[in-house]
Amino acid sequence: MELSGQYRIPAERERVFAALCDPVVLQRCIPVLEEIDRLSPTDYAARVRATVGPLKARFSGRLRLAPEDAPRFYILYAEGSGGLAGAVKGEARITLEEVGGHTHLTYTLAAALGGAVGRLAVKLVQAKADRVIGGFFERFTAEVLES
Repeated sequence: MELSGQYRIPAERERVFAALCDPVVLQRCIPVLEEIDRLSPTDYAARVRATVGPLKARFSGRLRLAPEDAPRFYILYAEGSGGLAGAVKGEARITLEEVGGHTHLTYTLAAALGGAVGRLAVKLVQAKADRVIGGFFERFTAEVLES
């Protein structure tokens, strides 16, 4: 499954990048995130609850931030397991460009889904992912503007 998109966030790039690396901000902004703990400056443990169609599951996993050219570009790697629900492995490539005091964020996401979640119709999973991403950016933008 592949997704891509772009958002304009009315804040400076360094501020946006710092917020994207802050587990407290992420906890408040990611609708499906139950728990996130920073293990190191680039590694996190997380637990997510997901409902896709008839499937309800909790996934536990790890996130790793690879700051290739931070705060301009970085890669986020994710792996998670939801027991009988299956497994998820993905990579997000994020570019942050500062344009006139605002940040233009572009992302591409590639994910491999296994087990029950992988057997669900791709369009159903993509529709859910689009809603979660949209909810995240709405909350994230408000969070960045308040800080």
